[in-house]
Amino acid sequence: MIKVIASDMDGTLLNSKIQVDAEGVKAIEMARAKGIHFVLCTGRMYDDATQLINHANLYAPAICMNGAEIRDEHGKILKQIPIEEASARYTYQVLKDLGMYCEFFTDIGPISPNKDKGIELMKEIQHKVHPDLSAEEIHRYVEERFESKDVHVIDDPERLFRNKDITILKFIAFSSDQAVLKKAKDTLESEGNLAISSSFSDNIEITHIDAQKGLSLQYYVERMGVTMDETFAIGDNFNDVSMLKMAGYSVAMGNAEPAVKKLAKHVTDSNDEHGVATAIHKMLETNN
Repeated sequence: MIKVIASDMDGTLLNSKIQVDAEGVKAIEMARAKGIHFVLCTGRMYDDATQLINHANLYAPAICMNGAEIRDEHGKILKQIPIEEASARYTYQVLKDLGMYCEFFTDIGPISPNKDKGIELMKEIQHKVHPDLSAEEIHRYVEERFESKDVHVIDDPERLFRNKDITILKFIAFSSDQAVLKKAKDTLESEGNLAISSSFSDNIEITHIDAQKGLSLQYYVERMGVTMDETFAIGDNFNDVSMLKMAGYSVAMGNAEPAVKKLAKHVTDSNDEHGVATAIHKMLETNN
């Protein structure tokens, strides 16, 4: 019997307009009315994630930054799994040597070592993903991204590494070159203390080896006295793989990566076709 629903956000609960699907919210509330708990499992930082769901009148606890931080329904931090200083230095050097743009996700918010480079790369990526948008529209979107997420700029990351009052929880790095992304992934995985995943085809996301969605979801549900066999997990990309493998009831979105679909027990409609709502309704039909 399912007692917890865990949902990814981008490509899953969020549609292609980066909005929470209203049908999904209705289905979540229906499940809650039957006593089923709901938790977000996202690569986003807490404030970023909750701002999006609150706009749709949805409120929930959250497993953030791919499992590096766990918060309860009131926003209280239950657990953080930071990247150790030596691993953080190594990660940054690898990404820098490969010419990749990266951001640090920290306990004081996102930090960029080179905002101008980030803006130019984001423009390039958005033009590839949304070729129908004008250069002006893309520029406005990218500028708004940096402003809305309140990205801090620290030109010298060494200041960040030396500051014991700032905790690095995740790196996100971008490249439009798949060979560069693969090289970064392979190199960083060999370090041994890092988990490497991705939420889109043009990025990689780096956390501590113990900071993965599946492991953090297990920690969260077991605090409630629930097992992973009693957990429903839904997602679309490679940073969702750990929780899809571990959950008793796993669902891949219709827009999910083909390899992710193969790992899930069920496949639903896409994020623009109310896929989350459809999956929850199907689960509820047999949940007894």
